[in-house]
This record gives sequence, structure tokens and C-alpha cells, in this order.
Amino acid sequence: MGLMYLFPSGVDDPDHMISTSDSLKLRSYGLPPIFWFYLLAILTVFSFLVLNVWNPLQKMLKIGQGLDVLIAYSLLGLIFLAPIILIGFYFYEKNLIVKKRSLTIIDKVFFIPFRKRTYEISNPSNLFVNHFIDSPNMARIKDEKALKAFQNRGYYELLLNVDKKTILIDRHSNHSALIKLKKILESKALS
Repeated sequence: MGLMYLFPSGVDDPDHMISTSDSLKLRSYGLPPIFWFYLLAILTVFSFLVLNVWNPLQKMLKIGQGLDVLIAYSLLGLIFLAPIILIGFYFYEKNLIVKKRSLTIIDKVFFIPFRKRTYEISNPSNLFVNHFIDSPNMARIKDEKALKAFQNRGYYELLLNVDKKTILIDRHSNHSALIKLKKILESKALS
């Protein structure tokens, strides 16, 4: 999710980068406004679909038996859960809290934390940036100038190496943004 929920990479954002004497809290940015228009379009189409199946669904619940009722209730569950889950993606937030020698990653949905992990950072080599490309680069293999714009450049990952495990902190398509984030984390954790 790091390609959609970006972290600040500079020190000029007091809303998403909160610094105290002993800790630094980084909050991911929300989705751009165009995504909210996509959500509005999706929910509009979904509401038209619900309106079209509502009467047959009610009839199925009244006169159906066995499997028909089970299907009707599962469709009702989908009707109510799908918009909540979809809106949850828009209210997802990831927080990085850096203290001396530790990094805490908190995932929140609707401002409610649902996962919290704390890791120890003992030296600068624990944090590193890795280039990730998961598919063959056919445009680069053909090496034609007309295909240069279609080359798969992949993305970069900021990783933390702890106890022989590799933990993903963030992803970004821009290498320099992750290097800046790495320096910010190191400056607070290893100071």
C-alpha cells in the first residue's frame, strides 16, 4: 500500500510530521481528491445495483427456503459490508513512531489502530532501500526508443532488517523519497 499512502520526506509538514524531544511521528498522506471522485462513482453505481435487487431479495427472504435464504442473507451482508470496506481504504492511515533505538509501525482504519508492531534499530545498516521489479521488462529487452516510456521501472522498498527477518516499512516509485525517509528515521532512532 505504500505506493498509494505516501509518507512525508521533508521537514516542512507539521501535520504529518510531529516531532517531540524524544520521538518523531510520521503520518501517511491521504488519497488525492481524484480518488474520492472514484469512490463517489463506485458508490453511485453500487447503489443503483442495490436498488435493482432489493425487491427480489426481500421476496427471496419471505418465501425462500434453505439455500435461497442463505444466499439472500449473504447478499445482504455484501450490500452492507462492501461500502464500509471500500470506504475503509480511504480512511486507512499508517503511522511510524521513531524513538531512540526503536521504530513502531501502527496501522489505522477510521482512526482506530488495528495493528501495532515495534522493532529495534541497533545500527544504520538495519534500514536499507531495495529496488523491486516483479515482471520481465519486455520494453527494455527490445531496446527500442519508441518503447522507452513503457519500460517497467518497478518501485523501491524501505526495509528494516531485524532478527534475520526483513520488515517492509514503505514503498515508493521514487528512490530519493525513500532515501530521505530513511535519513529522517535514522536521525531520530540513532541520535
